[in-house]
Order: sequence, then C-alpha cells, then structure tokens
Amino acid sequence: MKNITVTLYSFNELEKQAKEKALTAYCNLNFGFDWWDIEYDDFVTLCSYLGVTVDKETIRFSGFYSQGDGSAFSASVNIQKLVQAIQTESWKAYAPTQEFGFTHPVVDRRVLALAASGILPQEPQITSRTRGYGVNVDLGISVILEGSRPKENVFDELEKLQDWLNLIAVKLNFYLYSLLERQYEYLTGETAIGESIAANDYLFTADGRSADYLTELTQ
Repeated sequence: MKNITVTLYSFNELEKQAKEKALTAYCNLNFGFDWWDIEYDDFVTLCSYLGVTVDKETIRFSGFYSQGDGSAFSASVNIQKLVQAIQTESWKAYAPTQEFGFTHPVVDRRVLALAASGILPQEPQITSRTRGYGVNVDLGISVILEGSRPKENVFDELEKLQDWLNLIAVKLNFYLYSLLERQYEYLTGETAIGESIAANDYLFTADGRSADYLTELTQ
C-alpha cells in the first residue's frame, strides 16, 4: 500500500504558465448553454423601439471567422412608427450609446400618408434570405386601390420606400451579427474563462493540469 499526497491549486493560485495551460484546456467552458439567447432578446427589444417586430424563432447565425458567416432574421415593420423612431432616435431609451446612422426615406410624403392611413394592404416584411445569411424586404403590395380604381402612379415611390427599408434591415442585421460576435469574443476571452473556472471551484496540479479526476478518486 502506498499513500501519495498531492497539493492542488485553485485557478487563481496558479503561476502564469500554468494558468495559460488551464485556460487552453477549458477554452470551451462557456459554451455549454445557449449563450446567444440573451443577445437575441436584446436585439428583439431594441427593434421594438423602431416599430420592427422580430420573430425571435427566425433568428439564425453562423460565426465568426469563416467566409459565408452571417446572421438573418424575419420581422414585420410599422412604417409610421419607424419614421418617427428615426426622427426621435427612440431606441436610445433602451441603448443610449447606439448609433445607426439611419436616414429618412426620400419618398413622396403622400406614400407615407398611405402607410399612416392604413391604405397599404399589409405591413412590410423583413425576411431571411433563402440561401446563406442576410435579409430581404418585401412591401407585400401588388396593387393599391383608391376607391375601386388601382393607383398605378405610386409604384416608383414604393420602390424607393422598399430600397430604404432594405437599408434599415441590413443595418439592423449587421447590428445583430456584431452583438453576437462581441459576446462570443467575450466568452472565449481569458477573463471570462478564468472567471468561470474560479466560479466552478476547479482544482489543478501545479503545472495547470485539471485535477478533477483526482478529486473524484478521493470520493
């Protein structure tokens, strides 16, 4: 029979080189859950201040350092509320420092009046691209009636409105992807991994190797 005594260390007690070894071993420690869920909620809430109602279940992404990575989402848009939100920067009630650089729509005011009066047949839709990532905008309009007669002369202006909404959607999608990327980089950073290691009370040998199996043996 032989007794062996081993001294174990918490993460904060390790020397620098041993800490680096421990951090490498636990590099995926912060990904045992849906870490993106809080970022999704943040995005949905911010968009609501703009009159953009995001369907959280449609949000998807791939990241972050490969060709083809990106994000996408689907939403409905209240044009009147969106225009007002851009004028007042209403989203800053939720995100005070966030800048988007949104511009006002350069379209005939009578077209915006159609949205305000409910003549437009349905809310515009932001939709995910069918392939890869990114967003598209569909005004959902095939004909606009004035009484029983179609208003044919507004479609050039509606095309401008759709182009403007598409720029809004693209900027929001870029914000979504940046939000996810920042959180990913934080969770994979040494500070966050070290904090999680310490919070879980993991123990190590002096050279930074995990001692979990040793503590299990003592039980």
